[in-house]
Amino acid sequence: MAIVRLTPRELRNAIEDDALSLQFQPQVRATTGALVGVEAFVRWPHPAYGMLGPGDIIPLVEQGSLHVALDRWVLRAICAQLVRWRDDAFDVHVVSANIWAQTLRAPDVVEMVRGVIVPSGLAPRVIEIECPRTTLRDETLAEPARRLRGLGLRTSSEELGDPTVADRASDFDTLKVGYPVARDLFVEGSGSADAVRAIVAAAKAAGARVVADSVETPQQEAALVALGCDIVQGYLYGPEVSAAELRVLASAGEKPTGS
Repeated sequence: MAIVRLTPRELRNAIEDDALSLQFQPQVRATTGALVGVEAFVRWPHPAYGMLGPGDIIPLVEQGSLHVALDRWVLRAICAQLVRWRDDAFDVHVVSANIWAQTLRAPDVVEMVRGVIVPSGLAPRVIEIECPRTTLRDETLAEPARRLRGLGLRTSSEELGDPTVADRASDFDTLKVGYPVARDLFVEGSGSADAVRAIVAAAKAAGARVVADSVETPQQEAALVALGCDIVQGYLYGPEVSAAELRVLASAGEKPTGS
């Protein structure tokens, strides 16, 4: 296996040269198998090292302070892909992507986002920003998140499993059941089932949707549905895939039957 040695300058060049790519993980309505959204993930198809993921990209972003540059690229790439899907009559209701805390705190974050979305002609509601986990306790993140929502973008959070912030559910359009909660559903004493119930209750009160992340088995999915969460994403429905592969998965329209 080759040892990957890259510099922040190389990543900056890749961003500026539009040499990165997006992959997408389906968000599926568990009761029907219908595609209701996707989460976008950035990848780097490197000419020497092959497809690079977050383990290689994140350290370079942090070393080179490339947070805003990468998030701007991701947003532009999402808009471009949504336009292609629209032109091909392929309906993707929501594309979700994480945003760095450093980007949210940037003084011109709202202007940056507006400058990307408006020229695309897209309705902002098809794009969802997944806020950093500290947003509800950090007003330097919460205030710009509210301003982005004011532009018409959707926002999501994984923090609402904590009952101390459940009354903030109305700040978001999507509440996510994060990996640790979904993973530990069958672990006695983990409190995961109670956390899911709290998220579902907060979402119903706020009119938000609930998405469970990292769902890997039919049993896990069934337990989440029984607790009131009917939108799932994870390896049960497949890993992150290219835009073309996503269309194939969506056209299949069948629920997986693996154990």
